[in-house]
Amino acid sequence: MSNYFLGIDLGTTGTSIILMRDDGKVIDKGYAGYKLLNPSDGYAEQRPQDWWEQLCIVSKELIERNSHLAKDIACIGVDGQMHTQVYLDKNGCPLRNAITWMDQRSSKVVEEINGKEENRKFVFEHTSNFLNTTYTAPNIKWVQEHEPEIYSKTAKILLAKDYLKYMLTREMITDYSDGAGTMLFDVCSKTWSEEMFSFFGIDASLMPEIGESATVVGAVVKEASRATGIPEGTPVINGCADHAATSLGAGVVNPNQASAIIGTAGVLSVLSDKPMPDQYGGTSCWNYCLPGQWVNLGVMQTAGESLNWFRRAFDREAGPDIFDDYNRKIETIEDGSAGLVFLPYLMGERTPYWDSKARGVFFGISLNHTKYHFVKSIMEGVSFAFKNNLESLESLGISVNELRLLGGGSKSQEWRSILAAVLNRTISTVEAKETAALGSSILCGLALGMYNNPQEAANELVRIKETLYIEDLSMPYMKNYAIFKELYPSLKKLYQKL
Repeated sequence: MSNYFLGIDLGTTGTSIILMRDDGKVIDKGYAGYKLLNPSDGYAEQRPQDWWEQLCIVSKELIERNSHLAKDIACIGVDGQMHTQVYLDKNGCPLRNAITWMDQRSSKVVEEINGKEENRKFVFEHTSNFLNTTYTAPNIKWVQEHEPEIYSKTAKILLAKDYLKYMLTREMITDYSDGAGTMLFDVCSKTWSEEMFSFFGIDASLMPEIGESATVVGAVVKEASRATGIPEGTPVINGCADHAATSLGAGVVNPNQASAIIGTAGVLSVLSDKPMPDQYGGTSCWNYCLPGQWVNLGVMQTAGESLNWFRRAFDREAGPDIFDDYNRKIETIEDGSAGLVFLPYLMGERTPYWDSKARGVFFGISLNHTKYHFVKSIMEGVSFAFKNNLESLESLGISVNELRLLGGGSKSQEWRSILAAVLNRTISTVEAKETAALGSSILCGLALGMYNNPQEAANELVRIKETLYIEDLSMPYMKNYAIFKELYPSLKKLYQKL
């Protein structure tokens, strides 16, 4: 008899739930979106209640459609957006909107801390990373300073996916891959850092317990069962950060394997069996969702979101097939977009610059450029940002020959071809569209002892759909990439003035 897993992926724009058989076959799925709130410039919030309410709706519908399989659901895996934090009172109720990973409000906190070299060294020594606005800790510090009435009532701070786990099980716990994104965690020793709690003046009791991803941490309680339709008592694993689940679902299980995710953000990650902190700060060093493994990451703030922004700004009334239209129309646009170069820094940039004040730029606009030159230049600019980060990763002595391409942007044949042409690396896509859910399913199977090891699970469940390799960087891309790399240093001081 087959076993089934429920994979829940709490994204930035919506939540996906997928019913998957233990051989990797997707039986059914559901999706519900929610708003990203921008109450002030640079702020990016969401209502945790929206996550839960939308999960309940799509879960109940999915379970009703598959009621004959409900009793065979062996486990639930949850992954979610990193860094985003939920402030709960003593009764477990949210005190304010969640502050998401895209939020830039803590820029002054970060600038004050990073303004002293001894602070930068101290933070790196205890976390293996350098501080920026994306991490959880500076946002907690901001709430502490600007919303003391909220902070004084806060009994626990949970990361996004852990809030959903709490609503399902009433247990409060997180995992190492998400802990790494708080700046309160020692990536090398895999423990909360007493030194960092003291440094930020944050009470350590506010953060939950922490442990391995592939571990059962609770079961669905009666109240959650009524709300979601999921049978009471169904085991729930600890789960992991979304980038880790997505990479695992693409079969990234061995050192030097890499994934590239073109989602809301862009993520380029390479697996290692030891932590490799980047003392120059060009990449992040975080824990992976598998025991004894770490990843070095280049993370871009607005990758696929850059194209979403273009659609909202210039094609707001268009239907969901607008992206197909973009792909068709840019087929006639020459490589290099006739000299148009795009910097995809629409909400600041993370690696390799860590500059919350950076902003997007179209450089080289002429009378000859059409709408679709802009569309293609967005795809090219994001691809250049990936190349910039790949160079930072390889400067650490890491060798990357193949990347598993994932995320919404990977669905575009044109974007896949552009990325292969720009990176000059083998680009592979996998058959499974729901790689985060597949990664969570692998973790479920490992937690229940259904697979002997991750390699066995990946060999059994992950299948390559397409492989692209373009050996030489074309002259237009060579020229535009050189300009791309000069633009940010040239504009850095102007960003400060802006």
